[in-house]
Amino acid sequence: MTVPLSSYRRLTASAALIAALAGALAPATSASAAPAAIRTRTPAPDLAGIVAALESAMANGAPGAMARYFGPDGARARAVGVRDRETGAAMDTRARFRVGSVSKTFSGVVLLQLVEERRLKLDAPVNTYLEGLLPDDRITVRHLLSHRSGLADYTDAMFNETVPGFEAVRNRVFSYQELVDLSLAEPRTTEPGGAYAYSNTNFLVVGMLIEKLTGRPVADAYQRRIIKPLGLRQTAYVHPDTRIKGTHVRGYLHPDEAGAPLVDSTEQTVSWAQSAGAVISSPADLNTFTSALMRGRLLSSATLEAMTTVTPTDATNTRFYGLGLRRYDLSCGTRVYGHTGTVQGYYTYAFSTRDGRRSLSALANTSNRGAANTALGGTLEAAFCGKPSAPAPPARS
Repeated sequence: MTVPLSSYRRLTASAALIAALAGALAPATSASAAPAAIRTRTPAPDLAGIVAALESAMANGAPGAMARYFGPDGARARAVGVRDRETGAAMDTRARFRVGSVSKTFSGVVLLQLVEERRLKLDAPVNTYLEGLLPDDRITVRHLLSHRSGLADYTDAMFNETVPGFEAVRNRVFSYQELVDLSLAEPRTTEPGGAYAYSNTNFLVVGMLIEKLTGRPVADAYQRRIIKPLGLRQTAYVHPDTRIKGTHVRGYLHPDEAGAPLVDSTEQTVSWAQSAGAVISSPADLNTFTSALMRGRLLSSATLEAMTTVTPTDATNTRFYGLGLRRYDLSCGTRVYGHTGTVQGYYTYAFSTRDGRRSLSALANTSNRGAANTALGGTLEAAFCGKPSAPAPPARS
């Protein structure tokens, strides 16, 4: 495996730290060798279950859906429905699409790399680097990455009416400051460092930090630090261009009115999201990205440990958030890390196991259909937990 030079420097420093820790924690004597680790069989992906989840997403309003699993035995891809309703073109697992909030993990990785380079500190106030931006000096960089800043999500009001809200911003180009001002006009949701409260505003400010510290557009940081080192040929940040070049999936937005026709939302600036949601990618590239992240190719082990240190996001105790990263605890006990994404016309899942050996990316080309989103999430269980165990036969008297 070829490791980029910048990653090599980070990994070398991390290796030294790990070696020091290992020496400090190792027992002084060892009378016998440690017992061999118990090996557990990795379940094969349930491909029929994946297809069933994709078909369920279609039954709940998606014109098409697809998923790509990658594991020790290679890639398995499945697709149903269409990627273009007008031409009838079938869904294509090689096609590109808008990944929405999966972009937050890209932004989180870049900012954490800057932390490793000592260009900012996680627990320093944001206003240390963006003087006077926020009204509260208690809001830290860590609060942004973990959605615990209390900054309101301006998109709640922006998209209160689905189609009118979208059409009002489809071709508009915002500055970061304009969007932050929309948030600051709303009441804050929590005290800094309080409960988790998801807000796109947090990752707009992350984008502002990246640009302030690097002196370059966020697109350049993505390209130099993630896209090029990992060879993600189908991944790009094209804001504010409205097009998706090459073979791509068209997105369809469900209006609020029952029975109203779907709206083709493919062409848009996504300027309302920017560093919080404007990345374009493909299933294979998302598999590569999440696996590489978990394998330590983008961050040192110490930083990755911080990124994957999570807090609960709901009452089920199966959904968590770290630093620009979600963790889902599945029914079989497997934990997967990544992010979900929603942008007009697209639902996305991109997750990997903690060792990076198995990954899944899935897409449905619709949005504003919660049932379709929930159905698409079923691909995670099928991919990482395998086929459900057969029920035990009834006891015979």
